[in-house]
Amino acid sequence: MNYEVISPWATIDCSDLAGLSPRLDDLNGKTIGMFGDFMINATYMLREVEKELKKRYPDIKFSYIRYLVEKPELSRNEEFGPVFQKWIDGVDAVISFYGSVPSSALFLGYNTAYIERLGKPAVMMTTERTYNPGVRGVRGRLVPGLRILKYDIAVDRVRGHVTQEIVGEAMKNDLAGLTDQLVSALTSPLSAEEARPTPPDQGYAENPVCGTPEEINRIFYTNGWSNGMPVGLPTREAVNEMLKGTDLPPDYVVAKIPPMMGCATVEKIAVNAVMAGCLPTYMPVLIAAVKGVFHEDIFLEGWTCSQSTWGPVVTVSGSIVRDIGLNVDDNFLSPYYKANAAIGRAFGYIMMNTGGIRPGIEDLSEMGHEFRLGFCVGDNPEQNPWGPLHEDFGLERDDNAVTMFWPQEHRAIQKNNVADFLTELCKISVIGWDPGAMFIFSPIAAKMFADAGWTKQKVIDYVVEYARRPGTDVDIKWLIGNMHEPETVSLPENMNHATRIFWSSRHMFAIVGGGMAGPMMAVLAGGGDHGGPSCTKIELPKNWERLVADYREYKLGYIDY
Repeated sequence: MNYEVISPWATIDCSDLAGLSPRLDDLNGKTIGMFGDFMINATYMLREVEKELKKRYPDIKFSYIRYLVEKPELSRNEEFGPVFQKWIDGVDAVISFYGSVPSSALFLGYNTAYIERLGKPAVMMTTERTYNPGVRGVRGRLVPGLRILKYDIAVDRVRGHVTQEIVGEAMKNDLAGLTDQLVSALTSPLSAEEARPTPPDQGYAENPVCGTPEEINRIFYTNGWSNGMPVGLPTREAVNEMLKGTDLPPDYVVAKIPPMMGCATVEKIAVNAVMAGCLPTYMPVLIAAVKGVFHEDIFLEGWTCSQSTWGPVVTVSGSIVRDIGLNVDDNFLSPYYKANAAIGRAFGYIMMNTGGIRPGIEDLSEMGHEFRLGFCVGDNPEQNPWGPLHEDFGLERDDNAVTMFWPQEHRAIQKNNVADFLTELCKISVIGWDPGAMFIFSPIAAKMFADAGWTKQKVIDYVVEYARRPGTDVDIKWLIGNMHEPETVSLPENMNHATRIFWSSRHMFAIVGGGMAGPMMAVLAGGGDHGGPSCTKIELPKNWERLVADYREYKLGYIDY
């Protein structure tokens, strides 16, 4: 039997598509802006380019600026804006360097596109590996013709541990050819397409897909719209039923998801929810999750175009946990229950199909993470002696909320007293320069701590203070050279001294969940300034009670054998 289904792929708002600025006729006598990102190698490389250009153009001038943050974008950085504006007013063209990791290449693309929009002819350089995220950055800011050069340099593999001399030696053999490309990019006349770009074809997003269930599943997988597991068919009837879970109109744009900047409309969220096997009662959770990833404490581009190994965790708190059947008891972290499995999977599909994430192209994670398949848990609303998670973020106790977090590591701890638990918590080893942690207390462990006078925040503060590692374990030279020094911690001068593992409690939180067999904890750690947490209130539709009643029949049961 054939079906017609709605595509999960998002459209792109191309209403502000821009062409390139006219190129320079000659570089002699011009001032070239040298724009380096936060990686120190960028400035070293630009200095070598300057030397070669001066050989060719005796009257050329240079003006340097280094954007010392990974986020936010230039166009949204009010504090840096006046400094940048003064600099850009004094240059005739710009060379930007160099996006050594995928997320920084994406942001370099954002920022170079902004420079081009200001009327300055620009050329951007990235490495071979990060070229695709760089392209996505300029296209995401709707300057698709921006001229980009690929350039790999051996010193990149030792990160920030280089000097100007090392970079010069590494670049000398191909500097002339590189400079030829840069000169051409700044002076060659524009093509008709560069001057007036054609809007991209939106057919994949707008046209329905027809076929048998097997054919549709194959098309979805080969288009990169699923991970190959069978999907629910997003027919018009199925999507309309899913839309009962929200009062928002189908064409309402909840967010534009990087790197593609696809429009995550309510309908596209519903389509991906159908694919993942969701019920309409899950829609308010998914909409809040999509909103939540744009909080200031979530660096979404650091995941969607990641070199690291983070994976998203969707945590639901409030009475909605029981309404939709999220498991918060035995097998707390296991995907046996529909709500836990389907919500996490749907969120993963939403990120893929509205963000345009493709493994090995935009998502360049070296190891990846199982949570990218989808992972959703709930904060136990009855067995929590401290109150629901969202109260910790300033919401009311009776609210419902979604907390988003991007950890890396997972560790389970089983002890019989508070002191032993704290000892183990302080042994956590994490990756990242400002890491975070999600502490999960079983109900019995939570009661043990609460009875001893411990609040969630007191536990977190204790771990921040006493979880330490030797100074020799910290790549201090990289932190300093690449503008990632902690604001709240002094780095050790003597490498024999210990330093904090967690720089602050900003990226740490705690929930309650699990069985009643005994005191146990789980820790999901990592992420930090790239991964939240953020907490977003869930908005329930007016028909919520009726909707919950209609779908209560979806309860897990087993045959007796």
